[in-house]
Amino acid sequence: MPKSLAYGLPLDSLDVVLVHDNRGAQGILRSMISSMRIGRLRVYEHAEKALNDMLIDPPSALIAEWDMKPMSGYRLTRLIRNRTMEPLSFVPILAVTPMPTLSLVDRAFSVGVTNIIVMPVSPVVLRRRIELLAHDDREFVLQGDNYVIDGIEEVLEERVRRTNIADMLKRQKAMQEALARRAQTAQDLVDRIVNGEVDLDDLEGTSPPPPVPAKTPRKPRSTWSGWTVR
Repeated sequence: MPKSLAYGLPLDSLDVVLVHDNRGAQGILRSMISSMRIGRLRVYEHAEKALNDMLIDPPSALIAEWDMKPMSGYRLTRLIRNRTMEPLSFVPILAVTPMPTLSLVDRAFSVGVTNIIVMPVSPVVLRRRIELLAHDDREFVLQGDNYVIDGIEEVLEERVRRTNIADMLKRQKAMQEALARRAQTAQDLVDRIVNGEVDLDDLEGTSPPPPVPAKTPRKPRSTWSGWTVR
């Protein structure tokens, strides 16, 4: 059974394709990857163009944003893993996302993603993720008309669907949603004030707080230091 196209390759022999539709995030990732002195780096803003070029010249690794549009990372992975795409079918895929929810983790690995990069990512972590590709000796197996990584369903069942990882990700998602709601509430209030929909005098807590009484300075305490009283 075939292994990934990056297996056994050093960094200076890797041909990496980066696909991200956000130019800011794309620039950050591009700078980090370039500093690793890999063999070749190709950068794309749209998955369609990247896919066409990869069919002609398959890379040894792909880093792709999961939620990009119009073609998402999920759709791109599904197309690449189809048996008709060989040898591109065997390229390792690192999915980029700012929030790895339980459903995303399950869905991504189920369709053939090799690993997940959570943004923001440090240069050290990104380098480690890429270096691990050279040591990943897992093989691809056909599941219907698409390739998946051998044994991934068992791993998902044991480590994601049945363990506390699920609860951890759910709590993490709930916390993020709560923070987002709090930030949105504050933003809504600011917008209403700017638009004249709220009178500042009607807001609670707008009066200045009472002044804090000044503290009476204390007399310095005498301390013993050798034979001198200070």
